[in-house]
Amino acid sequence: MGIGDICLQSKLLCRTMDDTRTLLDIKECPDPEIQKNRVLTLEEWQEKWVDHKISFHQEQGHQLLKKHLDSFLKGESGLRVFFPLCGKAVEMKWFADRGHSVVGVEISELGIREFFKEQDLSYSEEPVMEIPGAKVFKSSTGSITLYCCSLFDLPRANIGKFDRIWDRGALVAVNPSDHKRYADIMLSLMGKGCHYLLCVLSYDPTKYAGPPFYIPDSEIKSLFGSLCNIHCLEKVDAFEERHKSWGIDSIVEKLYLFTEK
Repeated sequence: MGIGDICLQSKLLCRTMDDTRTLLDIKECPDPEIQKNRVLTLEEWQEKWVDHKISFHQEQGHQLLKKHLDSFLKGESGLRVFFPLCGKAVEMKWFADRGHSVVGVEISELGIREFFKEQDLSYSEEPVMEIPGAKVFKSSTGSITLYCCSLFDLPRANIGKFDRIWDRGALVAVNPSDHKRYADIMLSLMGKGCHYLLCVLSYDPTKYAGPPFYIPDSEIKSLFGSLCNIHCLEKVDAFEERHKSWGIDSIVEKLYLFTEK
């Protein structure tokens, strides 16, 4: 049996309780570094926005976050919430509307401007003195602050610590060779008692090179396990018709919660 045959096997199990839930038993790819040399430049990501190739954007927001939102927030108020590689995620307004302070980072200025326009929010913009060429966009209410720059430049802006991090479409978009750098920045932004929600994808990486990139459990433990407790909250079948063009026939989304040890 070849690596492509054994890389990902999904077995669907159904059980009925008060409702029906789907549990997916996933076998990981035996070669977790199969995509390690795959690289997309920041310019290529910007071009995706210009060409409107942003199928990763979810106009209705992320359903797993919506489902777990109350438990994620734990009834607390005035939280600082970080959105890495935020794009124009509608969830940013969800948090702001609940009285929380949102900070995001996105390389595409177009994506940031579209967010404010689509959410009908007035905003200001100014340069980020610590990062040449970078800008920061702030909603007129002050509840949403979005940095337009590379995430790897962001620490120079000294944005402080966060109570919550919502990472959907970020780690899976970062080039595999940069995952350790990325995780180190995320860990440095976690304040005391921080809750970090992460969505990753499991599929057969021998059939599709990414992005989004395949993130196995072993890599999550390697990147975050030394400082965080790791809980897998849910696994769902995320396969859509568009994924057929990737050459795959199954894809599973996994939601993790990290808390400080």
